[in-house]
Amino acid sequence: MKRSLVREAATAVAGLILLTTAGVSGAAVAAESGTTGTLAACVTSTRNWGGNVVAGYGCSEYALPNGEEQVFGVGTDGAVWTRWSRTNGTLSSWTSLGGQARSSVSAEGYGWAITLSVIGTDGNWWYNNRGGTSSGGWSGWHR
Repeated sequence: MKRSLVREAATAVAGLILLTTAGVSGAAVAAESGTTGTLAACVTSTRNWGGNVVAGYGCSEYALPNGEEQVFGVGTDGAVWTRWSRTNGTLSSWTSLGGQARSSVSAEGYGWAITLSVIGTDGNWWYNNRGGTSSGGWSGWHR
């Protein structure tokens, strides 16, 4: 009987993914695997970027060397999307970087070189690297 209850509890927990809100310490909600949850605009400490991102995942913002900012979030399709500010104050369109994320997007790096990391639908960490120049492209998702 004990083993059965433990197995059922483990199965119930395995059906949930812990979602964190970027930039908010200790905030987390549980959502069922494969669901997009509540949607919200991508809002960071510097601006409202608009769009529809999975609210529980939030958005990650990255400061570029020329004073522009770039933001990353998980869209309604589960893919990672990005948008950036231009030096003239306008915003780019949202651009898909593909992939299938089931976590918030972490954006870390130095200068123009950025490494994005997410947990994919397979439960593994996935990475996408941006080249270290102002015109650098993305490597594509890899484990």
